[in-house]
Amino acid sequence: MTEQPVRDPLAFDALLTSSWALYRRNWTVSLPLFIALAIVIAALVVYFAVFFAVALATPSNSTVSPGMLTGFIISYIILIAVLIAASVWAYTATFGMAAAAWERGTASFADGNAAFRSRGGAFIVACIGLFGVAIVALILALPTLLISMLAMLLFTMYVMPAVVAGGRGGFEAIGESFRLVRRFFLPSLITCVVLYGISYGISLIGAIPIVPLELSVMPTTGQTTLHVPPISLIVLGGLGYIVTIVLSLAYTGFYAIAIVGMYRLLVAQPPLPASTPPAPFTSPPAAA
Repeated sequence: MTEQPVRDPLAFDALLTSSWALYRRNWTVSLPLFIALAIVIAALVVYFAVFFAVALATPSNSTVSPGMLTGFIISYIILIAVLIAASVWAYTATFGMAAAAWERGTASFADGNAAFRSRGGAFIVACIGLFGVAIVALILALPTLLISMLAMLLFTMYVMPAVVAGGRGGFEAIGESFRLVRRFFLPSLITCVVLYGISYGISLIGAIPIVPLELSVMPTTGQTTLHVPPISLIVLGGLGYIVTIVLSLAYTGFYAIAIVGMYRLLVAQPPLPASTPPAPFTSPPAAA
């Protein structure tokens, strides 16, 4: 007889309540993401400032020298390296601080930096594996009516907690995430829908001021040219976009705490009982 999976005893509202209480005491979990964003913006500003300065200083009738082209290529590679390093540090530090918050009730940047030093490599390997999973899901998107893309979000939801909080290797974390979702499907589905639903709702905040801005640009009846939108709508749209980014980064810190909490709960469940092996076959006794 097949054994039934162990049920998750924790109500989802209890997980959210505990996660919110931890986040209020450890709101600094979100700070690595803001710091990484500042680093990315600064790197982009420097890169494009140098690019346009060189372009303006170069006569219009002159060709780009090999040395200048090489400099642009090297600077672009450096820019990409900075972006990747900032992203890896931000996410490993965020999940490392989230794990520390659950373990001790408090989290610090030291916890985040320690997670980056010890788990950064595994995070990169996990990202490579997730990229492969995403390609497969994308190939299957049309035949499955996008169900493969939704399934990928669900079955990979515990990868980052497994890498940082569980100390798993990159590919090992992907496998563990698949196993946990398969074993605790309903709790994982509820967690995924609610957490991603909140994230999607936050993203819609930025669309509210964008809609009137887009409508103001559209030509009216009998006109074919686009309109210049009012300054007030441009400012309102920009502020809405900035607010959305701030809320999204702040929410990512809460998301890290919630998903790490769910992961810790599920891996703490007792393993499935081993199936009883069938009795060995023996020949029936000979008739007397």
